Amino acid sequence: MKKLLLLCGLLAVFACTEEPADSAGGNGGRKARVLGSPTSRLALRGSLSVKLSPETAQAVAAAQAQLPATRSGVATRSGVGGIDAILHEIDAGRFERVVAYNPEWEDVYEQTGINRWYTIAFDDEIQLSEVGERLAALPGVAVVEYGIDPRYIRPMSEGPAVPASEGMFPRVGETRAAKAMNDPMLPFQWNYDNPGGGLFPDVAVKPEAGADIDLLDAWQLCTGSEEVIVAVIDEPVQITHPDLRANIWSNPKNSQEHGYNFWDDTPELDWKSVGGDDRNPEYADHGTHVAGVIAAVNNNGRGVCGIAGGRSNSGGVRIMSCQIMGNSTTGGKGNPTVKAFEYAWTNGAIIAQNSWGYNLETADGTKITPEEFEREWKSNYGIMRDAIDTFVRGAGTRNPNSPLQGGLVIFAAGNEGDVYGDVRIYPAAYDPVIAVGAMDWSFRPAYYTDYGPWVDIAAPGGDRYSGKTTRTASDGRTVFYSNAQILSTILCDDAIAYQDGRKDGGMYGYGFMQGTSMACPHVSGVAALGLAYAAQNGKKYTPAEFKALLLSSVYGIDDCFTGSKDGELGPIADMAVYKNKMGGGCIDALKLLFAVKGTPAVYVRTGEPVTVDFARYFGGDRSRVALTAASFASPGNLGLSSSKAVFDGTKITFDCPEPGTSMLRISAVSGDTEFVREFAVVSRAGLAANGGWL
Repeated sequence: MKKLLLLCGLLAVFACTEEPADSAGGNGGRKARVLGSPTSRLALRGSLSVKLSPETAQAVAAAQAQLPATRSGVATRSGVGGIDAILHEIDAGRFERVVAYNPEWEDVYEQTGINRWYTIAFDDEIQLSEVGERLAALPGVAVVEYGIDPRYIRPMSEGPAVPASEGMFPRVGETRAAKAMNDPMLPFQWNYDNPGGGLFPDVAVKPEAGADIDLLDAWQLCTGSEEVIVAVIDEPVQITHPDLRANIWSNPKNSQEHGYNFWDDTPELDWKSVGGDDRNPEYADHGTHVAGVIAAVNNNGRGVCGIAGGRSNSGGVRIMSCQIMGNSTTGGKGNPTVKAFEYAWTNGAIIAQNSWGYNLETADGTKITPEEFEREWKSNYGIMRDAIDTFVRGAGTRNPNSPLQGGLVIFAAGNEGDVYGDVRIYPAAYDPVIAVGAMDWSFRPAYYTDYGPWVDIAAPGGDRYSGKTTRTASDGRTVFYSNAQILSTILCDDAIAYQDGRKDGGMYGYGFMQGTSMACPHVSGVAALGLAYAAQNGKKYTPAEFKALLLSSVYGIDDCFTGSKDGELGPIADMAVYKNKMGGGCIDALKLLFAVKGTPAVYVRTGEPVTVDFARYFGGDRSRVALTAASFASPGNLGLSSSKAVFDGTKITFDCPEPGTSMLRISAVSGDTEFVREFAVVSRAGLAANGGWL
């Protein structure tokens, strides 16, 4: 049964409102702002957080430096009388800053206020409300936040991984994908290069040529960079996976550290613990699948490709695994998500990839209305907001060679669009975040994707119902092609006693998943590729500059939102409801690289003549500009036999038999001035006059 992503009780996370100013003397006689509900079943017992005024935070920092060390090394008192009286009464076991003191980062922390957050730990049996109300009345306490139990954090995928098997892959001839890299499953990663057509002739929704991220041509310019680090804040990534291992980040100070397990508070990542029960085991595949989309190793003769996975075991972006979810019963204390962001920015990550949200279905099935969503969220904020702000402001700034002087925070939009419609989902809808919706293999929204004007961009996320066939199995059930979902890496650790047959199909370590969880790493991967290309070209960006570049590197898909389509809850009657609510369109890797380089691109439809007038590119009056020469650098990429382009005045007619890309060098004269400029000619199947490439 679909897990419902409800936002009931999420008062402790974000808002669109500004934080009230902290008064110089504390609260100015007012009680502190209280976030969250101490009586909610979602509340984390035995813990809460407070945000102090600047003056009180300074006083606590100075006082704690003078307090004698405890046996455990954990601070239990503040050194400030009023606060300590309460801490003594509840026998607090911890009173510490949520983010550690770090002299290299305090200037950034001062700007976002994250260094004024403290966490308090005490016995689970003590009433949260009693502690919170007393703290809220103290001078110097600006905010009291009742946290959400981390056990309600869930991945944004629809269902478990479907292990790949040899029978799922029809025989194909030499394809464009097969020529790009030698990874045997690349031709079935339609999300990278979608040839459309006939591999799956009896599906409900046929694949449409060009419904992809335009990756193969982008690889001619860049395949990644080891200097770009992506923090996968998620379930753990299997760092020993043979198709990921070469692109796993290692801490320069400790080569055995490849991330951190914030669920169990240990450097040892735990992908081996199994959730669920004996009948329905739940494997921690999600983080590994997400990581594979971003940076599975390319051209290694194995499995799948990653968007920025380099080539032949080198040059891929680095994956840092920040584990915030787990199956161990003793984990999940404190603020794993905030600590994950802190680890990421202090260790060099410049992209924070987040395919998670909150699974807040109430025990009795109670649903919250869209109006309640909006009302509760818009009036609240919390520590998570400050963590995101700190990453955006500070990540990358301690590395003078970083192509991004700041950070990108990218979130899956959510998978409840078929339940709630156009409703804001947080953290994804928080304004500094890039929110990613999911597209199927025919340019249309996936049945589950959340949508709305707050969604920034779309990417392939897979759609099981697009793979629905007209056939039935022997048990009478409809046959679905899992290939309509997203193919990537999944767990392949022999220490796990798998019960899903993944070892038996000849494709061990690979599988299909769907969700905005899968769409999100497409944007993270393309962003990483773009930043790698920026570094290659000696360019640097602020987060705002690169975000604008990224969100404009899309092709339009809205004109494809027609008719109806099947979904888990029944037919979606009118696809037009998604128009203007899936961002500017689908991410296009090649467009981003051209934008980084500053190369003008001309898009033509494969197999159809298209005439382009180049006069405007040379800054001259149409009557005074004339082309004198035009030649392709790689005509074979477009299916052309000659490098010479035929022109008439200022116009060139393109008729490219094959999809691909080639640089076009044009010489022209305008009056007494001679010009030489390079253009990229991109031949693509698919969209015509619907806001896409043409």
